[in-house]
Amino acid sequence: MNHPMTLRDLIATNIRRLRSGTSVQHEDVARAATHFGLEWTAAWVSAVERGQKALTAEQLIALPLVLTTALQHRVSLSDLLLGEGSLHLGKPIPGTTLSTYYLREIITASPFRRSFLDFDKAELEAQMLAAEQSAAAAAAEKMREITRANLGDVDIRALKRAEEGATAHESKLAKKLEVPEIVVIAAAASLWGRSLTEERDALLQPDEGIPAPKPAVIMRKLTNLIQDKLEEAAAQAQAAEAEKPLRELANSNSMTAAYPVIASANTPGRVEPEDEFDSEFGDDFDDELAIESPSTDFLDDETETENADDAVSSLTTR
Repeated sequence: MNHPMTLRDLIATNIRRLRSGTSVQHEDVARAATHFGLEWTAAWVSAVERGQKALTAEQLIALPLVLTTALQHRVSLSDLLLGEGSLHLGKPIPGTTLSTYYLREIITASPFRRSFLDFDKAELEAQMLAAEQSAAAAAAEKMREITRANLGDVDIRALKRAEEGATAHESKLAKKLEVPEIVVIAAAASLWGRSLTEERDALLQPDEGIPAPKPAVIMRKLTNLIQDKLEEAAAQAQAAEAEKPLRELANSNSMTAAYPVIASANTPGRVEPEDEFDSEFGDDFDDELAIESPSTDFLDDETETENADDAVSSLTTR
């Protein structure tokens, strides 16, 4: 089972890497140390390279200078901290691992400018404001890249963890997919809540009795999952963009103005049957209907005549 390495192991591995393929021996490194007033022995250098000796802070700072002299090419502190995966700074307590990428970035980062000799509060505040604005601009640009990739719903805490745990794996995959590195990090955060590297390291530590999977197989699987995530997000963004004209039309003033006309056309009782009948046949049909129908005036005259005859008959009888 693979376990996170210690800082001592990381430095020892890099010393062996730097010295491999050269003719430089432990004695040569110890001899180069004497140029800086250091009393290092070949045995001590060998023990450090095997991870058996821990370095003090002074020795760690001096080691790149000594190796530069011994190997005849520049060796920086970054070279001694180069690596992938995670490590423990102290006791191997779960949840305390630190990515080698983050460690290297913090230790080898550019210094924060601060005036100690001539303390100027206004200048210091201006420098701090400029640093904050620069960091805010960088963060805003990252969020724009994430939003363009339609991954804006990623959890911020997971995104922060994934960014801190990212290594060269994320950078290589971003170049392969031709997307910004932060997009790969955001996709990993959406999928696993942590970085691609952290997910890889976790899968490389199976339970007891289960054979350890091959790193290449694990990385291929995780790479495909991230690529699928990005393609899915892009497809969703494309679908939303296609629906945008319809939503704009539904919310437009022209559609709002047309609604009363559309609604009134569907309102019951708007057009009476008689009106439709009249509109089809016209007033001439009403005239013809009047000729064919009995006149009410004629019926009234006939009734009056019958009443008069009855009155005359009554008088004659008397």
